[in-house]
Amino acid sequence: MTGFPGDAAMASVAPCDTPFAFLLGLPFLRPGVLWERAMALHAPVLISANALSRYRTDSIDLRVWDGFDHRHLGLVSRHPVALDSAGFVAARRYRGFPWSTDDYLDLAAAAPWLWWAAQDLCVEPEVADDNDAVLDRVSGTVRLNMVCLRGGERRAIADRFVPVLQGWHPHHYLRCLDRMPWVLDRPLIGIGSMCRRHILGEHGILHVLDVLDRAFAGTTSKWHLFGLKSQAIAIACRHPRVASADSQAYGVAACQQALRSRTSKSDTMLATVMARWHGQQMQAIASRPVVPPTQSRPHPIDRRPAKPVEARIAGAMEQLRALHECGDVDWNDLSALAAYQFAFLDD
Repeated sequence: MTGFPGDAAMASVAPCDTPFAFLLGLPFLRPGVLWERAMALHAPVLISANALSRYRTDSIDLRVWDGFDHRHLGLVSRHPVALDSAGFVAARRYRGFPWSTDDYLDLAAAAPWLWWAAQDLCVEPEVADDNDAVLDRVSGTVRLNMVCLRGGERRAIADRFVPVLQGWHPHHYLRCLDRMPWVLDRPLIGIGSMCRRHILGEHGILHVLDVLDRAFAGTTSKWHLFGLKSQAIAIACRHPRVASADSQAYGVAACQQALRSRTSKSDTMLATVMARWHGQQMQAIASRPVVPPTQSRPHPIDRRPAKPVEARIAGAMEQLRALHECGDVDWNDLSALAAYQFAFLDD
């Protein structure tokens, strides 16, 4: 499939017939016991952009982002490390990315990452509490994917670019895919908003994968699933399209151990917990868990507002989202007030 100006730059991130890879999330990138233990485990690593961020306190004691720390990026040439945009942390902790997309792209170009993911806007219920909020963030994700790909092409790093699909219900992911069909040509695509999901159910991981699998029929694309729970990793890794997943859940176990023992969470203790936890994940991946059957349902048709005024405003909101995806309006223009004004502009 073609249809995007950057088709020529879409080289392979990884062979499509490679086995499942479990990426070990690290809370920081620097020499030391944690990094050495990850290398000894032969575990590919995932680093969040926030883990490389520096902050300072301004004149009125507000915490201000102060650039990315490049001091230890040389480690990336010694071991496979992927780069994540930290979308969930940015949404929950900062209410948006503290850094610009150009800042992030410069970081992506500063080291030989295994791959680097697009900036995206996660849609977990803690962040997007209704359907309109999800749709707005899907449109924002579409726009960020396009900007990241074009910026990656200018920096000659598009061959390692991994686009990200977002959604909560499966039909949200299909909407995202429909607006960026060029991802069907990519060898690896990230599937976002996975970390807060159950395995089963209408919004469950298996249902999402089943619906997306049919949408990707006829392609050789594989997926990376961000932030899976342990049980989900053991089951999702069986899916033929799932190439990899990541987790940093051992950090929670380390905090609990530190509280029980009334000791500090040192890097040495964290490395020990990480190694034990990683071994458990690898055993689960190597086992043969019973995979629950999925019951695919047709995705629901969007409800149309009953009143003419509501329908007019909803239509205006959809036009604003489309304009944002194309780059004609800013993210701040996706609001109920802007939709109301746009709906009645001619009046």
